Amino acid sequence: MSTMTVDEIKTKIESYSDEVNDFHPFLRTFLGKIPKIKHVEYTHGNREYGADFILIIEDEILLRETYIGVVVKSTKIQQSNVDEIERQICESFRMPKIIFNGQKEVSLDTVWVLTNKYITINAKEKIKIYLRNKNLIFIDIDMLVNLVSKHYQEFIDKIKADIFTIDNNHIVSCGKIPEIDKENKYLGYYENEFGEQFFFIGDYVNKNAIIRGGDFGWETEIEINLGMKNFDYIFSMSEILWICCCFSTMLKIDFNTVYDDFAKILGFPKKLQ
Repeated sequence: MSTMTVDEIKTKIESYSDEVNDFHPFLRTFLGKIPKIKHVEYTHGNREYGADFILIIEDEILLRETYIGVVVKSTKIQQSNVDEIERQICESFRMPKIIFNGQKEVSLDTVWVLTNKYITINAKEKIKIYLRNKNLIFIDIDMLVNLVSKHYQEFIDKIKADIFTIDNNHIVSCGKIPEIDKENKYLGYYENEFGEQFFFIGDYVNKNAIIRGGDFGWETEIEINLGMKNFDYIFSMSEILWICCCFSTMLKIDFNTVYDDFAKILGFPKKLQ
């Protein structure tokens, strides 16, 4: 197994709190890494009929395909919230599934109930009683971490490649820090004297950048580029110097050239003392 600890892998997977935008994309890749699973069909949406994924497994003994539905949750499963899960499981077994862009209709043999949190014993028993004689498998965070450790080395390597992890200093109303597309990007981080946090996401190709800051709301994208005519956001001098430093490094141009460009529209002194 990797030198990553189980707790580190677990923490990363548990952090996928947005089921559709965070957890589902992770699972779409991971499920295909498990041996014997020869196809992963993403079915989440208005016509999912219970299952978020359909897995096709080749049964080497019976020489037939087995079809598994996966009901996904990014919350703890307990007695108080099993009604919706029971409905999804029932629909998964009852309704035929259309896969391969409508080319094939299949019925499920088994349903996995999968979460990146925990499933209480009482919740399992309630679901089993309600759906007796159905093939069900429960996968909680501990089993999921074990599977990832065995079958998804690329994910573990990616975690190991992270240089450091930053805690969000901002209150809940500032929103959730979005996933940052790091491919072909220059990344910068700054935290001012008040603990306010900012990210610089620079685009090498288009020679512009996005600034995200908790104080503005993490979902807000502030577009900046050299030669701007106006700028509607207020930054302190230290924050502007950081932005200029990022731009200068990304574009490999003189710092003062970048600073002078911003000084024109921000009303800052044209020359640094």
